[in-house]
Amino acid sequence: MVGMTDFKHIFLLTKTPQSERARLCLQLANQSKNAVLYLAGDGVYNLLAGVVGSCDDPALAAALADLPVDRVIASKEDLEARGVQAEDKANVSDDFYGRLVDDMMQEGSRIYAF
Repeated sequence: MVGMTDFKHIFLLTKTPQSERARLCLQLANQSKNAVLYLAGDGVYNLLAGVVGSCDDPALAAALADLPVDRVIASKEDLEARGVQAEDKANVSDDFYGRLVDDMMQEGSRIYAF
């Protein structure tokens, strides 16, 4: 039996930084001890939070910066399609959806989609 503290909390974010749902997702991910944040679709734009001209929301930028880089995974295809660079804010996965499914299938995983 998996204990409550062993649960992996998987957050799939597909909303832009301007979305209230993106803010909620990042706040919840920051409060979780075992959060893994997957950025897909327009969710990759959250990597631009804090960049002048993209999303000047310091709270959103801080929420993303508080997550360890090894716990933020971005879709390579979506980054390339949108011209976004992950820089040092996320791991870029060639097998994004395979990794997401593997995490989702682990016993005790909790999945939140935004």
